[in-house]
Amino acid sequence: MSLYIATLAEVKADLGISDTDDDAVLTRTLEGLQGRFEARCNRLFARAENVTEYFDGGTRALYVQRYPIESVASVIIDSDRVFGSEDALVEDDDYVLNQEQGTIIWSGVHGWPSYVVARAIQVVYTGGYVAAGTTPSAGQFPMPEGLRGAFLLQAGFEWRNRLNLGKQSVGAQGANVSLAPAKLLPEVESVLGPFVRM
Repeated sequence: MSLYIATLAEVKADLGISDTDDDAVLTRTLEGLQGRFEARCNRLFARAENVTEYFDGGTRALYVQRYPIESVASVIIDSDRVFGSEDALVEDDDYVLNQEQGTIIWSGVHGWPSYVVARAIQVVYTGGYVAAGTTPSAGQFPMPEGLRGAFLLQAGFEWRNRLNLGKQSVGAQGANVSLAPAKLLPEVESVLGPFVRM
């Protein structure tokens, strides 16, 4: 995993760190935080090309993991799971793409066919946000500033409080310690709200 919501340099500048002594530990911590953001939002943020995902039928829309969707290479329904190009569906005739929401909606009245076997719909697409510190090309989506700001806020809080974070109670002379899971700040939760995939 690498950093993509914010760069290591951005986090260090935000924390006022100028040396490289803690870079390895800080990077691992930030990678874990990125994973927590994605788990909380039930999606993947980093842009990736030619992602292949499989879906069941019987639903109105297919929800991809990485969005916004930049482009769709193919959508194929094949109960035999061969997924040959001759079976590819046509955008706007067979399905409609909602880039921002990361959905592919069946054009028919009743949704994606329910008669197909499990995992018999294949989608190959490019989607997600361009990594922080990288200039998006035409048609690509930059990392949202709100998401980046929430990441910097949570990263700063956790780094500054890393020695006590997660402690629920400390007994006499620090002998009794019970750990509580690290939680996202309320301000961060508020920013993440619109990014959550239900």
